[in-house]
Amino acid sequence: MMRRRWPWLLGLGALTGACTGLIGEPLDGEVGSTPTSFVCDPDAVPQALPLRRLSHLQYRNTVSDLVRFAVPSAAGEILGGAEPLFAQLPNDQRVGPDKHYAGFTRLDQALQQQHVDGAYRVAGEIGKALTASPARLAELAGACATDADPANDDACLDAMIRRLGERALRRPVTDEDVAFYRGPAGASPFDGADYADVVALLLNAPHMMYFVEHGQEGSDPTAPLDAYELASRLSYHFWQTLPDEPLFEAARTGALLTEAGYEAEVERIFKDPRTRAAMGELFGQWLDNTTLEELDARVGTPLFDAFTAGYTPGPDLREHMLAEVTDAALHYTFEEPGTFRDLLTSRKSFARTEDLASLYHTPVWSGSGEPPEFTEPERAGLLTRAAFLATGSANTRPIMKGVFIRKALLCDEIPPPPPNAAANPPQLSESLSTRQVVEELTGQGTCAGCHKVVINPLGFATENFDSLGRVRTEQALFDPGTGEVVATASVDTEVVPRVESGDETVAKNAQELTNLIAASPKPYACFARQYFRFTFGRLEDLNRDACALEEVKLALDEGMPMADVLRSIARSQAFRMRSFVD
Repeated sequence: MMRRRWPWLLGLGALTGACTGLIGEPLDGEVGSTPTSFVCDPDAVPQALPLRRLSHLQYRNTVSDLVRFAVPSAAGEILGGAEPLFAQLPNDQRVGPDKHYAGFTRLDQALQQQHVDGAYRVAGEIGKALTASPARLAELAGACATDADPANDDACLDAMIRRLGERALRRPVTDEDVAFYRGPAGASPFDGADYADVVALLLNAPHMMYFVEHGQEGSDPTAPLDAYELASRLSYHFWQTLPDEPLFEAARTGALLTEAGYEAEVERIFKDPRTRAAMGELFGQWLDNTTLEELDARVGTPLFDAFTAGYTPGPDLREHMLAEVTDAALHYTFEEPGTFRDLLTSRKSFARTEDLASLYHTPVWSGSGEPPEFTEPERAGLLTRAAFLATGSANTRPIMKGVFIRKALLCDEIPPPPPNAAANPPQLSESLSTRQVVEELTGQGTCAGCHKVVINPLGFATENFDSLGRVRTEQALFDPGTGEVVATASVDTEVVPRVESGDETVAKNAQELTNLIAASPKPYACFARQYFRFTFGRLEDLNRDACALEEVKLALDEGMPMADVLRSIARSQAFRMRSFVD
C-alpha cells in the first residue's frame, strides 16, 4: 500500500503569522462573510468550459470498456497485459482553491509529455492485443476480417471503424472520419497489423482523449448540448466512463433530448452501481483529511507507545478512518435515504474493521444493513469521526481541525501566513494542555486575530478526543523522552465558534458546535460549491454560475434526500448546455 506521510509543516507554525481576516476583509475579530445564497440571473452566461481531458480514472475506465465492447471474450487477458502501461500514466493531482483542502482530481487539467507518450503506448498495445489472433480479429471486426475473400476487406474495415468509432469518439462516425481513420491501413488486402494501427489511431483521437463539445448548431453565445455530448456528460459525471448501449441508443434516436427521455436516463444512470463509485470519489476527496499522518509511523517510540496504552495502530488504520467518512456519506445517499444534515449530525458508526470499531467501542459494520449507533454521548456527528480527530502523533492538532472546518465545510477563506511564519507544530507540554499551549502561542501579536476568533475555537471544541480519536475526560501529559505520565490537564471544549460572522453563541462541546453548523446556511452553500467544482471541473463564478449553484442549494435547503440533491445538478440548464463566452 502506498503510504502518505505529511510533514509537520502543516502544524501550528504554518498558520501563526499575520492574518488580515477572511474574504479579503480587514482584521476585525469577526469571521468574514461567505455567500450563503445564490441569486440566479437567467441572462448570465456561464464561463466557457475549457477543452478538458479525461482524468486518469476516466481514461482507464474508457479504454477498459472499449476493450470489453470490442473483444469481450479476451478482455480480462488484454487489460491485464495493459495494466503496467496504465500504471505509468501520471496520476491526477487534487486541485482547488486550497492545495490541502477539498481539492478534486477532476480539476487537474495539466497536460504533460507523459500523458501523450503514455496514451500512445496504451493505444498501440491495445491495438496489437485486440488483433493478436484470428479469433480476436474476427470478434473485433467480423468474419470478413479473416476470410479469404479480399473483395470484403474495404467494407469490413469501414464497418469496424464505424462500430468501434462511435464509442471511442462518443459521437456519430462520418464518411470523412472513416476515410481518415482507415489511413494507416493503406490499400487492401488488410491483415491484423493494419487493423491494429487503425484501432491505435482511434484510441489516440482528440474526441477519445478530451471532452469535445460543440453544442447544437444555431445557438450563440450558449448552445444546448447535442444528444451524444449530453450522453457523455451524464455518463462521465455519474459513471466515470463512456455511455453504455442504452444511453447511446437514447442519443441515436434523439430520445435523450426530450424531457421524458432525459429524465428516464438520469434515473436509470443514478441507480447503476457505478454511480456509487463516482459519488464516493466526490465525498472522499471533499472530506479527505490530507494532514492526517500514517497512524503507525511512531509505533515503537516510548512517547507514542505510552500514549496509545496498549492499542497498536496498523498500517491501514488511516485509510480505514478516511473510508468510514466516505461510507457514511454513501450510506445516506444510497442505502438509507438521508439529508445533508443527517450526514453532519449522524451518530452511527460505519467502521468496517476491528481496528477502528474498537476505538469507537462499537461492533464492526458489515457494510450493509443498519449501522451500529455510537454509545459515547460525546461522539456527535461528522466532526467527531476519527478521521478528523486523529493525527498520527501523541498530540492533537486543534489548529488544523479548525482550518479544515473553515475551508472544506464552510468555504471560508483564510489568508496565507507571512513568509517568516514558523513551521513548528504545537509541542506536548509537561504542565499545560494542548489548548493552553496553542492559546499561549497564538494569543498575542499579529497571529491572534485569526487564531483566537476564526480558527482555534472550531478545533478546541473537540479537544475531549485524543489524537487517536478516543474520548477522554482529561489529557495525560508525558515525559517526551521516557513516555512516563508526569501529570494530567483538564480538557476545555467550551468555545465561541462564530460559524456565522458576529455570532457570539457559546458551544460547550462538539455536539453544540455541530448543531450550530447544521443550523447555518453556510455548509449547505459550501457543498453546492464543492459539487459544482466536481461536476464541471472548474471553480465557480458566484455570479455567472449562480443558477446552477442555486439549484443544488435549493434542494439542500428543502431537506431533500442526498440522492435527489446529487441528481439535481443533472437537471440544471448549466449541465445541459455549452457556453462560448470566456
